[in-house]
Amino acid sequence: MAKRKMFALRALQLSYHPLLAHITEGDHFQLTNQAQLSSLSNLEIQSLIEQMTLSVVPHPNKPTQYYLLSPAADFFFIQQHPHASTLQVQLLIYPFEDAESIIQTLSFIAPSLHHGLQTKVLHNLSKRHQLAKLYMKSVPSKRKLAVIANASPSAIRH
Repeated sequence: MAKRKMFALRALQLSYHPLLAHITEGDHFQLTNQAQLSSLSNLEIQSLIEQMTLSVVPHPNKPTQYYLLSPAADFFFIQQHPHASTLQVQLLIYPFEDAESIIQTLSFIAPSLHHGLQTKVLHNLSKRHQLAKLYMKSVPSKRKLAVIANASPSAIRH
């Protein structure tokens, strides 16, 4: 059974589990840029970090270090923001012997499910943006959303 624990980002020592590092070495990620990161406010960074739960196992030889059990490109990107070092992140700590089954679920099953459910992300974002203007006082601009998504504002349409 996994245990939940909060850790200060400034003190957290994470690395990919060796098995995860091997199976993801061919993964491709779109390069990020400073404009994406700097367009996020401290409150947005805090909200994004609060929603994250990182699945880990304790390092077998180093008690202050943890191995990640799933790719965490979004976490490592957000962690670069200056405000992130003042925050805490939630860890879901599994027993070391559960690592392979958790890696399998989080590296294959979860992305397959996510892809099937999120086939039109920018389309949905555009629709939400349009409807939010009717119901919310403040809505991020399409330009800001495009910068964060590393896309053209015209790509956010329905």
